Amino acid sequence: MIPVPWDDAGSAPHDNITGLDPGLRDPDHGDFRATNAAGYGSRIVPAAAALAPPAAAATAAGQPAAGRPATLTVAGDITVDTLWDAATVLVTSAVTIRDGAVLTVAPGVAVAFTGHHGLVVRDGALQVHGTASAPVDWSSLGVAGFTATPDTSGSWSGISFLNVPASAPASFLRSCIFRHAKAVPGFGVDQRAPRVGGVCTDGDGGALRFTGPGAVEVSGCVLHDNAADRGGALSAHYGAAPVIVNCLLHDNVAWSRAGAVYVTHAYPRLVHTTIIDNSVANPDLYFRTAGGSDHVQARPRYVGCILHGNTTHHHDAFQLLEPRAIHVHHCNVQGYGLGQGGLDLDPRFAATAGRPGLLGPDSPCLDAGDLAAAAAWLPATDLTGRPRLVGAQVDLGCCERQASVAPAPLPAWSAPAVTAHPNPANPGTTIRWRADTSGPVRVAVHDLGGRLVRVLVDGLRPAGPAAAHWDGRDDAGARVAAGAYVARVGIAHKTATVKVTLLP
Repeated sequence: MIPVPWDDAGSAPHDNITGLDPGLRDPDHGDFRATNAAGYGSRIVPAAAALAPPAAAATAAGQPAAGRPATLTVAGDITVDTLWDAATVLVTSAVTIRDGAVLTVAPGVAVAFTGHHGLVVRDGALQVHGTASAPVDWSSLGVAGFTATPDTSGSWSGISFLNVPASAPASFLRSCIFRHAKAVPGFGVDQRAPRVGGVCTDGDGGALRFTGPGAVEVSGCVLHDNAADRGGALSAHYGAAPVIVNCLLHDNVAWSRAGAVYVTHAYPRLVHTTIIDNSVANPDLYFRTAGGSDHVQARPRYVGCILHGNTTHHHDAFQLLEPRAIHVHHCNVQGYGLGQGGLDLDPRFAATAGRPGLLGPDSPCLDAGDLAAAAAWLPATDLTGRPRLVGAQVDLGCCERQASVAPAPLPAWSAPAVTAHPNPANPGTTIRWRADTSGPVRVAVHDLGGRLVRVLVDGLRPAGPAAAHWDGRDDAGARVAAGAYVARVGIAHKTATVKVTLLP
């Protein structure tokens, strides 16, 4: 039945009886689709003006402020604009950003969580102003007790963006180091009412979790030594569209699937990001997953990335699972090689201690990118703060080729130098390290799945060189099987590892 027009039809504003603007795109020219909400659409990197430091964050413009306090202790809800600017910010309980507040973190801050709690952005923004020379270090205060096993010891619970309203200010995480975070099943984000939108799935995303529509910029960041059931480094769900650019994801562990990145029903953009040496500990030979990135009903986009050396126990060594070749542009993916400009070659990283992801002089990743394809997201500098374009074309991965000048130091990225000799070893090896200051030291041996094999040292030790001998036995005194193991040395807030091979 066709309704009969009423007398005042069309007399109200916007030609409808309610007088409200329906928010159509361009009805005068025949486009009657609803206008997208703020923050939605193909331009997922906010304009430069939106990313400028707020007036309250003058110290966040580049370098740490002189005379900043040594320690700032924080906890609980943030409901007004807040600045964290101290040498160390101690987080003593869960922090939640609400009511449209903006949390600004100044460069060079070390954020240390005193237990297994984290930070949740519900309504507002997190704006982190790290730089290549003064990164913001996110870690656990009890890092010496960290293991890559599914428990909360020595860890914090990461950062979650949970259905943040489109009207909220832009969030960005620049030049950060995320380490020793875990997403342990049973210790997830509190999602009790009020909640609108998708669920932040328990056990997903070791350090970073993005749930619900919205674009968060993560640029120039390093995510290493994190763990989760799915997605050892990060996860994206339910319409999330984070931009992960110029980042390095390495040595993260997943207990079930997706060693580094896990994506379900989401649209992340990974641009010139290097994903290497992550692993899935799941021992099931028939559980199909990827050591690098795993996707379920997702549409990610990879541009200029490197995925190599990520491992699982599945009989097919996937680095990247369930992508579409049309969404992989100029990437070097081990065992894949598809997509426009795709490669499947050894990246030939430079043998530089403590700085994974640097390209060697003979790397096939040099000049193998496509600046035009990445230009919408790629900043002017790479992970180390060097110019992003050095040669004829942009290089793949997070780091451009290195010039003859030594790179600037990254203070918060430094770790104690650790060696093992002999290596390979039979029957045992001696692990050596040097501590700059006295304090708690933990030296432990793990298998490649992150399971604890033997604790060699756990207590206070003086500054200076030290050593511990491992005789190739576990804590019960039984001789372990031949193969590869990882010796982890934790000193204060820093850790370093060395792989040890036991011969039969």
